[in-house]
Amino acid sequence: MDNLPLVKSLVEKLANNLNVPVSCKIRIFPNLQDTLSYAKMLEDAGCSLLAVHGRTRDEKDGKKFRANWEAIKAVRNVVRIPVLANGNIRHIDDVHGCLEETGADGVLSADPLLENPALFAGYRTAEWGLGVAGMKEDDKLDQAELLIEYLRFCERYPVPWRIIRSHVHKLLGEWFRIQPSVREDFNKQYKLTFEFLYDLVNRLKELGVRIPLYVKDTQQAVSAN
Repeated sequence: MDNLPLVKSLVEKLANNLNVPVSCKIRIFPNLQDTLSYAKMLEDAGCSLLAVHGRTRDEKDGKKFRANWEAIKAVRNVVRIPVLANGNIRHIDDVHGCLEETGADGVLSADPLLENPALFAGYRTAEWGLGVAGMKEDDKLDQAELLIEYLRFCERYPVPWRIIRSHVHKLLGEWFRIQPSVREDFNKQYKLTFEFLYDLVNRLKELGVRIPLYVKDTQQAVSAN
């Protein structure tokens, strides 16, 4: 963002020499007009899809800084290419709200999706310590089963262990809060194996950790929370 001519040349080089569309993802500038000029520059350079993170590059903490949907809306209004909105997407209600407020063509989610892989399927994590009485079985997902499913995908389609470690930490965050000793054992494990991770889930179950459910984000689910 300190060298926009270089950014423009990179996008132009790619757009002119690739047989696939070029997409870009940007953060916003503190000044809205700078952001709009940035977006139009990328469009002119050959960008075919633009994702806009509604925070400045200094606003790293998503829990502390709310994404600026108004800025994303302004970008959407000045470019002709599809725009994806990024920021403040923690559950399916946020998806609908963001699309309505920004007019974007789609949304992105980062950390919340790592914590809840079923976010876009309309599920949110039930509050710890609160029951979900009355919920239909079809409206519940077992978080442990989702984690096991994720690990099986990783076995089938290998990814770096550092990514698996980070994702597992996100998924087991609440469990680790209740059983810090298990978290410490996990963090001390220099070399991870799938056997260790499967055993970790079983260990938490044996310790009697209450497994949180993902509940369908309907009015019934919301009232249960």
